[in-house]
Amino acid sequence: MWDEEDYTARWIQGICAIFLAAFAIGGAYMLFNSTFLMLKFGGGAVFVGSVRLCWRCLHYAATGKGNINRDDFV
Repeated sequence: MWDEEDYTARWIQGICAIFLAAFAIGGAYMLFNSTFLMLKFGGGAVFVGSVRLCWRCLHYAATGKGNINRDDFV
């Protein structure tokens, strides 16, 4: 489970990456269009976190390596 041949898990991670990309766009919007400082910091945190998780999910969906749900993060 959660290896290179688990195509169901790879599809799930790909779909999660799409949602995370939408969160990243929303975070970028808050970062650049907000007038309140705390919303800017929050938007930046959402943007950076979503981009990082989106990248990891897309990497696993494309290659089958480096799944975020495994214990060995090699």
